[in-house]
Amino acid sequence: MSNDNGLVDEFEKLYNLKKEIEIKEQELKIKIIELAKQKNISVLFGSNKKCSIKEYIKVVYPEDKTLIVNLIKDKGLYDKFSSINYFKLGPAIRKGEIDKEISELTKQEKAFRLSLKDI
Repeated sequence: MSNDNGLVDEFEKLYNLKKEIEIKEQELKIKIIELAKQKNISVLFGSNKKCSIKEYIKVVYPEDKTLIVNLIKDKGLYDKFSSINYFKLGPAIRKGEIDKEISELTKQEKAFRLSLKDI
């Protein structure tokens, strides 16, 4: 009962291919990092490109951020390090849950989101 001229199937195919590519990309990154560590080098060369491997310190925050947020507030740093959460603000504006003065500074326009589900 297809009425999409094959567009949904093509979208599904590309969606799944993208997932597979992302998995393969992550696997290759791990292998490249392992090889660079084994050889104790920071650059690997392919046929057409070179790949620079740089180690850096990643900050990992606790799952429950209450304590860190409260400390930041207590130390007067909240305004410096806080930002607007657009994923929460947008729905609140659409539902009319935000002060009118704030919502009037924004505009609302129609957009489309596609999703795939098994049938």
